[in-house]
Amino acid sequence: MNTEQKPLIGAHVSFKKEDQLLGSIRDFLAIDATSGAFYISNSRAYKKTMILDQKKLQEAKELATKNKFNLKNIIVHAPLVGNLANIEQDQKTYILTRESYLDDLKLMEKIGLSLFNFHPGSAKDKKLGIKKCAEGINYLIEHTKNDHTIVCIETMMKKGNYIGSNFSEIKEIINLVINKKRVGVIIDTCHIWDAGYDLNDFDNVLKQFEMIIGLKYLKGLHINDSKNPLGSNKDRHANIGKGYIGLKNLKNIIFHPKIINLPKALETPYGKDDFKRWKEEISLLLN
Repeated sequence: MNTEQKPLIGAHVSFKKEDQLLGSIRDFLAIDATSGAFYISNSRAYKKTMILDQKKLQEAKELATKNKFNLKNIIVHAPLVGNLANIEQDQKTYILTRESYLDDLKLMEKIGLSLFNFHPGSAKDKKLGIKKCAEGINYLIEHTKNDHTIVCIETMMKKGNYIGSNFSEIKEIINLVINKKRVGVIIDTCHIWDAGYDLNDFDNVLKQFEMIIGLKYLKGLHINDSKNPLGSNKDRHANIGKGYIGLKNLKNIIFHPKIINLPKALETPYGKDDFKRWKEEISLLLN
């Protein structure tokens, strides 16, 4: 696909203790990324052990500036443990999740990162879960009231008791957020496809998003193919062009004029050749 304007696109790389942001920026540049994502802490743990290395942070910012890579185009993914929608009588999980996310947000502010992406969680009673999730977002925003971070709800699939498998549930959460300037949404293409949103007609999907949630809340996307047919209610990411969504549809999405300037990150399956594969997938999408 030829166009003068190129979409922002990258992949989900690492943020290791040794090199921290410097290592991430090097990884982004190695795959010709203009945006991307990473976990800023252990994805499987609540407890934070990261001590920010100011020298390496400065080196990272200089390297990013030199290569015209904007830190605002990085999506930080929340740890996969936890549940901000937890409504159980024992609120240990909810509190641990809330404090874990808060630590990430504070670290992001120190680094200069903006977009914090999290799974809204699960609850047997969705109405109560939505209310609890919004309560958690309000807490995070209130305890970072002078910061510039945006708390982004990720679109989910219809699996178990997950909240956020349709745009209406996400809108219900946003309606309960007090400071709406600091809340947003990240679309995951595999998730919404598996949830039943037909990406063969992305114009219609985006129209639904605009009518129900509002396009101003869309802050970025995870670009993934799916190993499953439309509406499968699963969550199995496929490499670009190797799944049921297909290369043509994913190209149409990333080049869509309404979202071309939003940061996008691949979360496609990878192995020992991950850097080579990501670089190839980015090239495949852009050309």
